[in-house]
Order: sequence, then structure tokens, then C-alpha cells
Amino acid sequence: MRSKGDEMKKDHPGQAAAQLPRREFIKKSGAVAGAAALATGTLLQPAEGWAQTLSGMDSAEARTLLQMCRDVYPHDGLPVAAYQAVVQSFDGAAAKDPALAQMIAEGIRDLNAVARKRNGKDYAAIASENQRVAVLEASQGSPLFQKVRGDMITGIYNNPDVWPLLGYEGPSAHLGGYLKRGFDDISWL
Repeated sequence: MRSKGDEMKKDHPGQAAAQLPRREFIKKSGAVAGAAALATGTLLQPAEGWAQTLSGMDSAEARTLLQMCRDVYPHDGLPVAAYQAVVQSFDGAAAKDPALAQMIAEGIRDLNAVARKRNGKDYAAIASENQRVAVLEASQGSPLFQKVRGDMITGIYNNPDVWPLLGYEGPSAHLGGYLKRGFDDISWL
């Protein structure tokens, strides 16, 4: 005996997509959106330069900060634009706060000094992620590292455009929480 769902799948093949589980839909739609942005060339890679207007730092500082942000919070599935938005907020804050601008400039200068000592080139020019991470580990006590580490938490994870790419559906309190919305399928709770 065929069920109604089987009939729909056989008789209406276009409706099979409507039966895609919500989590899968979100995951796949985020991946498709990211791939589309990459395919159209709308995202800027760190090595290509800095396309946005800067007012608190120069483009070399912005590129270094962008690479640092990507190395401190590595999400290979996130587009570069998500990290650029965070660097853009650093730039805006540095334009308003000369002490912050100086801390960023000095921090990048010190980071590059460690990178040159270990690898013979500036931090952003190091191709190996492992070598860049080693430079960051050596610099993790610096004010710049601590600032980036702290600000990236909200800079990346509070961005609603990033949520689908990370599999997060957004706040749920206004919907009554997650427990009764498909997250109650674990047997031990």
C-alpha cells in the first residue's frame, strides 16, 4: 500500500524539495549562497587588497587584521566579506579613537616583527596557516590579539548573515525556545 507521501513523490517530483528537513534546507541554502557569492566574484580575498574605504588604518593594516581575524576564528565556510565587516568596524572605531588606532598599528608592527623573525616575511604574507598560527600563539598576550579575540566573538557570531552558514537559526525566545521546535529529538533529555 502506498502512502500519500509516496504518491506525492512519484506524481509530483518537484514537491520533494518541500519535504527537505529544515536543518538541511538551512545548511544547503547557506552553502549555495556562499558559493554563488564566490562564483560571481563579489567577495574579496585577503591577498587581493582592500576594496572598502578605510579611515582609521591603512590597507596593509586592514589586510593583516583581516588575515589575523580569519586565523583566530577560522571558519572555512564563511565568506571573506563576513570577516571584512568586522575589520571595517575596527577601522571605524580606530578613526574615532586615536589610542585604538595606535594600539592596532603597534600591534601589527609587533606581529610582523615576530613573523619576520620566524618566517622571514610579514604575517599576512605567510602562506602556511600553521606558521601564521604559530606567530599568533607567540603573540597571544599582546593587546592587539586580545582585542581581536574579544571583538570577533560578537563581530562574527552576532551577524545574522553568518548564522545560516554556521547552522544557527537565530534567537528562539520569541518562538518559545528550541526544545519543542525539532531540537527535542534526543533520547537522554
